[in-house]
Amino acid sequence: NDVAATGSNILFQNIIAPRFYFLHSYCFAPRREADVLASTTYGITFASAVRAGNIYGTQFHPEKSHGWGVQLLRNFAAL
Repeated sequence: NDVAATGSNILFQNIIAPRFYFLHSYCFAPRREADVLASTTYGITFASAVRAGNIYGTQFHPEKSHGWGVQLLRNFAAL
């Protein structure tokens, strides 16, 4: 699915037109909109990547998402 980064953040740096592999049919609803790093629309629009302090989370599987996932993992390792 397409993933839209919300604003500029290091996790999605150097990733153009990201598409990631999703497996689950549920979604996470963060309490604070400011914690949302990316969103995805699949029937509804939901948070697909979040950050709270030094904790990051994704609804998708970067390890199964080809070059986009590899770059996201590189970006995460560089934090």
